[in-house]
Amino acid sequence: MTNTGSKTFWRFSIKRLTAVLSVCLLLTGCSTAFQARFKNPAYSFNQPAPEITFNGTGISKRTQQTLRTYDLEKTAKKKPPAALEELLKETNREPTLDLVFAVAELANIQAKRNEPAYWYYQSAKYAFGYLFDPRFNNRRNRYDPHFRKACLFYNEGTEQILRHFSEKNTVNLSPERTLYLTEELKGHPLCNIKIVHRSVQWNSADLEPFRFASDYEIKGLENQYRQYGLGVPLLAQQKPGTKKNITTKYTAQNICFPVTAILRFLPVAEKQETRSSAYDADAVIELYDPLTVPDVQFLRHNVPLESDLTTPLAFSLSDPRIAAASTIGLVRPDLLLKPVSEVLGKKPKKNELLSVNGTDFDRKTIKGLYMMQPHEPDKIPVIFVHGLWSSPVAWMEMFNALRSEPELRNRYEFYFYFYPTGQPFWVSAAQFRDDLEEFRQTFDPRRQDPVFDNIVLVGHSMGGLISMMQTIDSGNEFWNLVSDLPPQKLNASSKESGTLDIMTEVKKWFFFKRNPSIRQVITLATPYHGSKASNDLTQWLGRKLITLPENLQNITAALTNEEKLLKERSLVKIKTSVSSLDPELPVFDVIQKQRQTSTAVYYNIIGEIEQNTVMKKILPPSDGVVRTESAKLERCADEITVQCEHSSMPAHPKTILEVRRILMKRDF
Repeated sequence: MTNTGSKTFWRFSIKRLTAVLSVCLLLTGCSTAFQARFKNPAYSFNQPAPEITFNGTGISKRTQQTLRTYDLEKTAKKKPPAALEELLKETNREPTLDLVFAVAELANIQAKRNEPAYWYYQSAKYAFGYLFDPRFNNRRNRYDPHFRKACLFYNEGTEQILRHFSEKNTVNLSPERTLYLTEELKGHPLCNIKIVHRSVQWNSADLEPFRFASDYEIKGLENQYRQYGLGVPLLAQQKPGTKKNITTKYTAQNICFPVTAILRFLPVAEKQETRSSAYDADAVIELYDPLTVPDVQFLRHNVPLESDLTTPLAFSLSDPRIAAASTIGLVRPDLLLKPVSEVLGKKPKKNELLSVNGTDFDRKTIKGLYMMQPHEPDKIPVIFVHGLWSSPVAWMEMFNALRSEPELRNRYEFYFYFYPTGQPFWVSAAQFRDDLEEFRQTFDPRRQDPVFDNIVLVGHSMGGLISMMQTIDSGNEFWNLVSDLPPQKLNASSKESGTLDIMTEVKKWFFFKRNPSIRQVITLATPYHGSKASNDLTQWLGRKLITLPENLQNITAALTNEEKLLKERSLVKIKTSVSSLDPELPVFDVIQKQRQTSTAVYYNIIGEIEQNTVMKKILPPSDGVVRTESAKLERCADEITVQCEHSSMPAHPKTILEVRRILMKRDF
C-alpha cells in the first residue's frame, strides 16, 4: 500500500498508549491481526545430484530400460556423461518417445553434477520434444506418469536457465534483452534466447527485475493457490514512483503480482521466419500474466500455465507498515485524509503526475480504493469494505480464495476500500459515496458500461453499515436526527471556516441519494442495531485516543454556537466511530426504515461464538462484539450463521464459501 512516514504515526503519549491497550481489551475482535512474512530461499532446485544407479534411487525404471535396450547399462554406471552422449546420438539418428524421455531425465541429473546451464537447457529441450513433437502424437499418452515427469524436467530446466542469468536471486527479463547461452566447458555457443512480454496489463518498463516464486515461503495466508502446468512462476513488482494511468490508478504502491515465464523452442521453419523478421533467436522466453492468460498454445496443443497466485500476494503484504494500517486508521484518521505527499514529507517532483483525458492520477490521500492488479475492462467490480480498527488486509484470505477460482476471476475484479475508522460511520459513508462516484467517472465517464451497474459491496462490521448506506435515500430522516430546524437555519451562523464550507460537508453526511450502480450488498457481522461494546467507558477512551481529522474538528467547533438548535443527542455531536455505534442512537432504526425502498439485493452473514449451557443462560448469543440480535437483517435474500468470533469472520472458511456461492450464482 502507500508508504507512510512511520515516525509521524507513533508520536503518542503514555496516556494515549494506555488508552490503546484498554480499548484492545474492551473491543477485542475489532482489529485484524494478519501478517504475511517471508523467509529467504526456502526451496531450490539446486539439490545434490542422485547417483546414477539401478537400485531404484536414481533414474526411473523406464530410462533404465532404455539404457538396457541400447546396451548402455555398464557405460552409464562407469561414465554417465558418455552414456548420455550416446543416447543423444541415437536420438538424433532415429528418435523415439522413450529415447527423448531418457535424454531429458539424464540431462536433468547431469545438470546437477556438471555444466548446469548446458544440461538444463538440453533437459528442457528434450522434455519439450517429449511433450509436443508431432512425430509422437500417436504414441504420446497424457495419462502416463512420465508425461508429468517430463513437465517437471521442462519447468526445472527453464527455471535453472533463468537462474543462470540471475543476480542476487532476481533476473532481468526486459523485452530488449537477448540471453546468450554457451556450452560452458567448451565455450561453444548453444543458443540465443529472446525475451518477449505477452501481457498488456502491465508496462514492462515499470517492473523491477523478477523474483522466483520458489524462493519464498508463505506465512499468514492459510492456503496457497497454484495452477499446475508448464512454466516458471515469477514475482513481478512495480518500481517505486511508477506513474499511474487509467489502468493502474487504483493499484497499490509497489504492488507485486504473478507472472509466468515459458521457454518456447522454435522449429527450424519458425526460426528462419523469425530471423528474417522480428529477431534472431533459437528460443523465446515469453512472459504471461496468468490471471488473464491461464493457458497458451504449444504446437497446436493448449497447455495450462504453471502459476502461483498466493506468493505474490504474500510478498505485497510483507511490508511491516501494512500491519500498522488498521491502528493508524483508528487512532490517526486525520493522516489518511491528508495528501500523500504531505504525509511522506515531500513534494511531488516536477512532471511527476500523469494526466489522461483531463484526469489527474496522483492519489490525493491514503484513503480510497485499492486493487492488487491492473484494471481489466468488462469485469464486475467487487468492493470489500473493512470494519472498525481494521484495514484491507482483513480481506486477504477471502481475496486469495476467490481469485483462485477461474470462473470468479474471469467475471469479477476485486477492490478494497481503505478509510479512517476513527470517525463516525456516516462520515465515512459520505466519503465512500464521493469515492465511488470518482471511480465510476474514471472508468465509465459516459455511464454506458453495464458492468458498472452491477457493483457488489462486501462489508464487515462497521463496513457493512457504510456499504448499506450507499444503497438508500436519506430523505429528511437523517437530518431529523440532527435538528428540528432546516439546515439553512444553522447555516445562518455557521458559515465558512477557512477553506471549509461547513454546511456543504454536513449536508453530504445527512442528505444523499442511493447509488443505483450497486446491485448487491453482502454484510458480515454488521451491528445493524449498534454494539454493546460501545459504552460509556469505550466511548471515553475513544475520545482520548482518536485524533480527529481537521475538517471534522472544524465542523464540530463551528456548530458549537448552534447548541440550542441541535437535538440533545444530535448526530453532529458524535465525534468518534466508537460513539457512533452506541445502540441507543436512533440512526440504526432510520437506516433500516430507509432500506425498505432500496433496489439492492442484500445477503447477511452472522457470527456467533459457541457457548456452553451455563454461558448461554448468562450471556446473549454474540460474536464477542456484536450480539446476534443486532446482527440479524430483516428482509434479505439470504442469511446464515457462522460459528466464529467477530474479527475472524472475513477469513473464516464458511464465510468465504458463502460469499463464493453468492458471487457464483449471479447471472447478468
